[in-house]
Amino acid sequence: MGYAIIAGLLMSLYDIRLSFGAAPFIGLENYLYLFTDEVFLNSLIISLVFVFGSVVLGLVLALSFALSLYKCKRTGNFYKALSLVPYLISGIATAIMFRFLFSGDVGLINMILSTLGIDTINFLAEPLWALLICILANVWFVCPFATLVLLSGIQSVDPELFDSAKIDGAHRFHILRKIILPLIAPMMGISLIWLSFASFNMFDVILPLTNGGPGRTTEVMALYMYKVAFGELQYSLGSAVMVIILLFNVITSVIYLKVFNVNYSD
Repeated sequence: MGYAIIAGLLMSLYDIRLSFGAAPFIGLENYLYLFTDEVFLNSLIISLVFVFGSVVLGLVLALSFALSLYKCKRTGNFYKALSLVPYLISGIATAIMFRFLFSGDVGLINMILSTLGIDTINFLAEPLWALLICILANVWFVCPFATLVLLSGIQSVDPELFDSAKIDGAHRFHILRKIILPLIAPMMGISLIWLSFASFNMFDVILPLTNGGPGRTTEVMALYMYKVAFGELQYSLGSAVMVIILLFNVITSVIYLKVFNVNYSD
């Protein structure tokens, strides 16, 4: 892992092309080019929106599913195994399923809308809808891991605290806000790190789902990096994008660790 990171960082400082001979050292020129490139800046903004939507929706759903699984005593193991199914399916298969659901011609959602007498929508051809569907597909794909992390945190809480709160007349919302959330804060931090990391690096769902379209309205940084490195064969520029994605992951992880007081020594 360390070698790959260092190699990628060094590659971003050179102008490496598919030709013989030594690649010239160009320093930070790749980074300066990226932050003056409208296409990259667009992918940066799209990535931030994509990650924010995925993290917020993913955390809400993961917490809701974890609370539901906690209440399943007899069938808990079955539903835990079932909740992992999306995580075990490949990203390409996930994209194919969502294309089938939201296709403008034969999509299941449009078939339901037609049956109800509602005008159909060409979801993947509308910029806003396409981005929302990418967020939904990503959340469906990465949410199970966060769910199990939060569930493990809830299960570590002493059940007597819940019983005492109920005896004192506390409602479910107060138990959630005053007991559960403070005690599982480290697990929430870990879940947020996972959701952010997976969303910033998301590639295999978006490529077959929209390929960055319509236009470039769903082209996140990971997809931009792929197109630059393997489509235009600008490996150094692609490495520079990789370093930027890595920095975003590190920064968000440090923020989550500080805010949620995650201490691995515990």
